[in-house]
Amino acid sequence: MTQRLSIDKSQSSGLRDQIVSQISRLIFEGLMPSGLKLASCRVLARDLDVSINTVVAAYRKLEEEQLIEARPRSGYFVCSDRGIRTDSDAIGRSNTRPATSISQKLNKLRRTEEIETIPRPIDWYKYAYPFVCNQIDDGVFPVADWRECTRLAMNRKDLKIWSADGLYDDSLELVEQVRQRILPRRGIFEPSESILITLGSQNGLFITSLLFGGRERTAVMEDPGYPDARKILQANFGKVSFQPVDEEGLIVDERLRGADLVFITPNRQHPTTVTLSERRRRALLQAAEDYDFYIVEDDYECDVDYRHSPLLPLRSLDDTDRLIYLGSLSKGLSPGLRLGYLAAAPEFIDAARDCRGMMMRHPPMILQHTAAAFIRLGYYDGLLRRVRQNYEQRWHLADSMIRERLPSFLRAGEFGGTVFVLADPDEKLEAKTICDAALRRGVIVEPIGPCFSKAAEGKHHFRVGVSSIQPGLIPQGIELLSNIVTELQGT
Repeated sequence: MTQRLSIDKSQSSGLRDQIVSQISRLIFEGLMPSGLKLASCRVLARDLDVSINTVVAAYRKLEEEQLIEARPRSGYFVCSDRGIRTDSDAIGRSNTRPATSISQKLNKLRRTEEIETIPRPIDWYKYAYPFVCNQIDDGVFPVADWRECTRLAMNRKDLKIWSADGLYDDSLELVEQVRQRILPRRGIFEPSESILITLGSQNGLFITSLLFGGRERTAVMEDPGYPDARKILQANFGKVSFQPVDEEGLIVDERLRGADLVFITPNRQHPTTVTLSERRRRALLQAAEDYDFYIVEDDYECDVDYRHSPLLPLRSLDDTDRLIYLGSLSKGLSPGLRLGYLAAAPEFIDAARDCRGMMMRHPPMILQHTAAAFIRLGYYDGLLRRVRQNYEQRWHLADSMIRERLPSFLRAGEFGGTVFVLADPDEKLEAKTICDAALRRGVIVEPIGPCFSKAAEGKHHFRVGVSSIQPGLIPQGIELLSNIVTELQGT
């Protein structure tokens, strides 16, 4: 073996897998040609300071992958004909057209590379004051209850259900739990054939935009609005228009004429936190009829909304089947589980199921069965009660401190939500300057410029989220943020 291997025993990947990875890479890169004899297990084990059993296991794995072969009384050799490019291959291609880079092959109509997303450190939970949004406090998550539901879901009796390929179908039990326990709370009553399980609301939006999209079609979204929704819509529609938001939510007027699909977050507008008024809701439904467009409703934060009587979603008011309703278990249960649901007319659900099936068939069945048990046994209801109480407490703490320490900065932060939007009233300090300075002091607040269709309009705005930070840290964190702002204003 002419190529030197190196093993890092501090890595999380196993020693066997490191050996397999390095040898396979060398083979495919042509650096270990066909017929090359490999070092004996004993020699390689000595060189790498690992056990012989580790090398034997690695060689066996490479044999299974048909990358090497064992020859009796001779040792291990690189298999022949691995499809590796050789110099003769290059000569044979000399008269073909010049190679095209992958970036040149990509569909430039997607035009999403310039759309930024809201920045956040990947290890945000290690910071002293993580005022991040759309994350949970892991101290509230019922680990024991979820573990119990996982155990119940993985029983031998149901093995064939969750281990088999379900084709394009979902867990019938989870669909029933969504139909009977979750949607009715929002005033939505649907048959099973009107429900599709998704990998979160974003997955539901992508499926919907793929079905409605086209080069000659127009999507409309809120401005400011969800950056990832903008990416999705811009990737699938020929044109994306931006409709402004005021204190009543999305403005409904003639500018919606010509739309094919309108995306909206009426319960808790992202990122302004306002709720679409009853008047605007009815006006939007009427506009959908008059202008012949469909509506995608992301019922954002509906499951953790702690208001006594939040407004019901548009889907509960619609009798024309122009509403595609997106819901999620992310905010109440966990964003990392990526489970959501889509409710719409059966005809649309059939098309959405087929579209989803071409991507991934269905979300993992074991995850669906576990979530179904979690809801059925009442753990989800109990969790939501605790989360809502915690969020209300956190909101009051943050609201009080912001009004005391940064009163002129407060722009939005409606009761019932988990986010406050702030901006320098004098428009001297940009959000990025504040967020970068805060990050260096252990405080994470997030600039929301990417939410605006015109970046300049949002460069002074940032948000303070309270869903994941411990309540006791909120006053200290906002106090420190206030001091940082004061220091910046004095420079």
